Amino acid sequence: MPRPVGVCWDIDGTLLRGGRVGGDVLREAFLEVTGHEPPHVPMGGMTDHLVAEAFRDGLAPAAAEPLRGRGREYTDAMIAAIGAQWRGRDAALAETLRVLPGVREAVGLLAAEPGVDQIVLTGNVRAGAELKLSVAGLHPGLFDLDDGVYGHLPGPRSALVHAARAALERRHGRPVGLVVVGDTPRDVEAAHAAGALAVGVGTGAATLDDLVAAGADHVTPDLSDPAALVAVVRAAGEDPEATRGDV
Repeated sequence: MPRPVGVCWDIDGTLLRGGRVGGDVLREAFLEVTGHEPPHVPMGGMTDHLVAEAFRDGLAPAAAEPLRGRGREYTDAMIAAIGAQWRGRDAALAETLRVLPGVREAVGLLAAEPGVDQIVLTGNVRAGAELKLSVAGLHPGLFDLDDGVYGHLPGPRSALVHAARAALERRHGRPVGLVVVGDTPRDVEAAHAAGALAVGVGTGAATLDDLVAAGADHVTPDLSDPAALVAVVRAAGEDPEATRGDV
């Protein structure tokens, strides 16, 4: 493989489904920080930082304006509260979490692939990401969690992809290929905004048509054919302009 390749894994809806626990964490963190029940917002593909902003902005003006006036102190408090809310959730998460089809095999094959680094690129804060991966049995030795990119960061999801590229290029001292594997149009759009290849997996709320419409370079209903994903990753190492198609 002429250049290293980073495979950036989304977690929720791509590697696993965690059930209601994540929603409970966000709700209770918002209640703790603001005293308000969070409004309903569509959260697919959003980072926890963006969810915190969306919860605030979805309140009635009289409740939202004081939170806006707190500026970064509000979002910092929310990120801290979300991280704290994940503590002690392992038993509840174990009851609802399931690893999605082909994930263990795909991650295992890529872990054995020369020149490939696997990191998480997730909207979760690190505490939530680590707990989900640990409960799923996907943690030890499979991902470099220190180079992972997490949802505490401000800005659009594409900022996470830029951060992942920067971390991997610091590690290797040269340009790397980047493949983002995710289940939402936001994952696809973020990948392309940062010059990465986007693999759309139809195991989340989005349909395959949604992922194609967003511009996914490759689409697949799930990861039950893990060798196909390995082929895409190898191609990204060989060819910066790796072609679109189905996985």
